[in-house]
Amino acid sequence: MDKRKQYWKRNLPVLWVGVFLCCASYTSCIPFLPVYLLRDLGVEQSDVNFWSGVTFAITFLGSTIMAPFWGAMADHVGQRRMAIRAGFGLALTYFLTGACQDVYQLLGVRTLCGVVAGFVPACMSMASSSLPEERMGWGMGLMQTAVASGSIMGPLLGGYMASWFGMRTSFYVGSVALFAATVAVMTIVKDLTVIQKGSNSALDLLKDLRSSLKNRELVFIMAMFFAVQSCVMIIQPLITMYVGELIGAMGDDAIKMSGVIFSLAGVAGIIAAPFWGKRGQHFGYMQIFALVTFAAGFVNLFQIFIADVMQFAVIQFIYGLFLAGAVPNINANLTVVTDKNTRGKAFGLVTSAQQFGGVVGPLAGGFLGGVLSTRYVLVAEGCILMVMGLYTYLTRVRK
Repeated sequence: MDKRKQYWKRNLPVLWVGVFLCCASYTSCIPFLPVYLLRDLGVEQSDVNFWSGVTFAITFLGSTIMAPFWGAMADHVGQRRMAIRAGFGLALTYFLTGACQDVYQLLGVRTLCGVVAGFVPACMSMASSSLPEERMGWGMGLMQTAVASGSIMGPLLGGYMASWFGMRTSFYVGSVALFAATVAVMTIVKDLTVIQKGSNSALDLLKDLRSSLKNRELVFIMAMFFAVQSCVMIIQPLITMYVGELIGAMGDDAIKMSGVIFSLAGVAGIIAAPFWGKRGQHFGYMQIFALVTFAAGFVNLFQIFIADVMQFAVIQFIYGLFLAGAVPNINANLTVVTDKNTRGKAFGLVTSAQQFGGVVGPLAGGFLGGVLSTRYVLVAEGCILMVMGLYTYLTRVRK
């Protein structure tokens, strides 16, 4: 505890900036991959959607597979080393993405990106290890605002850079930002995670992971991460078309308005995540998680009544204000149900579950959007969140 008091005020700002730069680099480049495929890599218009889906999915799948391994490795070598490995690795993949000459090179680089990823969960784990117990909820909420802030600034910066200097420059700038963030972590941050002694062979790491999965509370948190991420991502393939439907035309106005609505979730996260983190600190992480997921789902039920795009934007913002409390509270609860010396494996496993939600959500949204009106897809998402909140309350709060 003495070390936490000594280092957390130094660690937290650097980790916050590192997560912000990582998320901003991602959202300044990756959402524009279809444009990159079309304009810079010569992919035919008819094939852009296919290759966009493949290059998105391959990274999520790579991260899903590798995140538990890197998390287990972190318990043996330290989270700081894992953050440095991931940060420099991602900086390299962003640079290589900007240098790609065809879609097959891009596919290879995006695969490598998924394999080496893990900078954000390593920073989150170091933050949780640095924070004093009485600051845990507030601190993890604050770290979540780094994700939200980066997710807002990234598309704005990326859009202007791509317009002024071309897409390749956006990737190179992202590479430099990740490199700078990693150097800051390497030179300033003190790792307070407990390092396990003994072998760190692949076989031993797999045994450690199987042992960790016997923790039923950890498995529950993984399921909640997967479900939340799936619900967040389910709207991704639908929102631009839906906004165009509400506006009455599919053009630049629909694209711009879609970007604004996407950014509202990030704004809501900045406003609400620290608030809900503090509430979790005082009233219990699972109590607040149950409340915010149920409330977010209930708000989404009102999607069935909307008549114009402004009503849609307002409901999405209110929905975001509640859902912003989900991740910081389950992240904080993760520190309660796991030992310090297995924290790396725990964060690796929940990251894997979250990344898998990033694969399933858009696929489910695309499928459901083909058979249902988008408003009913959103209502179905709301029902899922309400069930999650109710289940959490009945099994974790009232048990």
